[in-house]
Amino acid sequence: MLITCDAGIQIRRNECSLRQSKRPRKMRNLKAELGPVPKSQQEVSARQMTQEISVSHEQQAFLKKIELVPTRREPVEPETLQTILLPDESDISGGRRAENPHKRSYDDSTEDDQNPKKAAKARSSEYIQFRGYLLRQLNNALPAQEARLPGFIGDASKEVERILKQSVIQKESHSAIIVGPRSHYKTAIIDHHLTLLCRDFEKQFVIVKLNGYIHSEQAAINSIAFQLEAQLQSLHGNAASNFEISSGSLTEVFEKILRLIDTTTVQNKTTASSRAEKVSVIFIFDEIDTFAGPVRQTLLYNLFDMVEHARVPVCIIGCTTKMNVVEHLEKRVKSRFSQRIVYVPTINTLETFKTAIYEQLYVPKVHYCAKKWNECIQKELRGDKSELNRIIKNNFETFRSTAHLMNSLRVLIQKENSIEGLLNGIQSCRWIHSYNENQLDSSLSAKVKSLSDLELALLIAAGRVSLKTEDNVNFNLAYAEYSNMVKDTNKRMPIIPQASGTSLMLESALRVWSKLDVKNVWENLIDLDFLTEKGSIGLRVSAQAAFQASNYHTTGTIIPFDLRIYQMQITLQELRRTVSRSSMYYSWTQL
Repeated sequence: MLITCDAGIQIRRNECSLRQSKRPRKMRNLKAELGPVPKSQQEVSARQMTQEISVSHEQQAFLKKIELVPTRREPVEPETLQTILLPDESDISGGRRAENPHKRSYDDSTEDDQNPKKAAKARSSEYIQFRGYLLRQLNNALPAQEARLPGFIGDASKEVERILKQSVIQKESHSAIIVGPRSHYKTAIIDHHLTLLCRDFEKQFVIVKLNGYIHSEQAAINSIAFQLEAQLQSLHGNAASNFEISSGSLTEVFEKILRLIDTTTVQNKTTASSRAEKVSVIFIFDEIDTFAGPVRQTLLYNLFDMVEHARVPVCIIGCTTKMNVVEHLEKRVKSRFSQRIVYVPTINTLETFKTAIYEQLYVPKVHYCAKKWNECIQKELRGDKSELNRIIKNNFETFRSTAHLMNSLRVLIQKENSIEGLLNGIQSCRWIHSYNENQLDSSLSAKVKSLSDLELALLIAAGRVSLKTEDNVNFNLAYAEYSNMVKDTNKRMPIIPQASGTSLMLESALRVWSKLDVKNVWENLIDLDFLTEKGSIGLRVSAQAAFQASNYHTTGTIIPFDLRIYQMQITLQELRRTVSRSSMYYSWTQL
């Protein structure tokens, strides 16, 4: 018996030798029977073995494309795991594998876990579809057959539809002006009905759009020529641009436009159907009042004359916010105008305002998200104490603008990722308040609070001049008012005597800055949109303003900087509500 530390190892070696002695004779004599193993005569290099073992790049790229779906497995107890992995000996001896009840229950639980995932995924895709539809509805980007106009503008919409159908289908010439407040669906009505007509009468009319804030008279003529030529060529493929259509005088350009339109008519043998094949031309004027100034009005005269005497059907529809726009037309223009004015009604009651908002937010879809959304909106509008109802009342008493409320709702709809979060956001209106605060931060009132003392003094002086001169402000008048106000303030200030025995002297009077220094401050106020030049605003009130609007780049170098007429974008009353009472200039905000 060994008593060394390797006693256990020696005992194991003895056991292994006894087991080898008990092996069959065939296994012991295997080497003797087979003989020595022959060696391979082929040389194998290490590089060749590496190439055979390595995986090709194509196979590796293919394996990377395979997506592995992770599965969640519940923790299994050791006893259960032993039962699953080690079946009974009786089942093995019988030559069959027993069905494990634990394994079947595991598969069933996996299927139960996947069903809520599928339901949540389906619900998420349904909400994404609903959110996209609602955003397109708020942005007026739905197809024409699905878009809806508010009910309170129904009469104006029917009148515009009748005028457009008579011009496109019956080939009649018409002219009309749509009058209504800003952002009140004037252009939306026209675009909606034109889109509907494009489906059935796509190649029977062309549209020319002009904007008075963008186009002067000469620019409008060039734009008419370019739009007509481009659209007629795309419709008929007619090479009618062999001559310069926008060159020449105003009358020559209109003659070329008429010739261009006549060349696109389809020639038939019968004269009765020749007029039905002509292409109607529809002119859409945004801010048509900008062309109704006291100087000539040549553009409107020629356009309305085309309505009366042109061989092709011409329809002119203008949009404006000026109620008295017809009074500013010349006699020759007014005589050719059809005197047809379509008034877009305003919202006068709170119930009408709520109905208009509900019509814009209602989603006519049959699924879960739309149903929940419509019920929540209806409930919030009916509740007198709801936060959304309070915001709507505030909007009605101040702006009366549905567009302002829709803009604030876009932020909420875009931020939320589930229907539950969207409904909670509508009830709390947290995103709507954030949007309104952000708008106030960039408003003119917020800009007033950020002005320096000199800028605020000059702005108040310009506001005082605006009230005295019927909103005609220039730099010389504002500086004179500023100087007088500073001198009057200095007269009312008490004189502080110099302290005895010291050289210190306190200056209590306000300083009157020089005209050259204040000129830079005046330019800053213009850059901050407190002042807008009269030539770029709405209806021209004088011949000089109209001339300056149509020849801005020429007159900008002729009229001195000190004499340019500006209009205030914030009144003196608004400044009095904005300026702090502790400011030394607060007393200036009252005449």
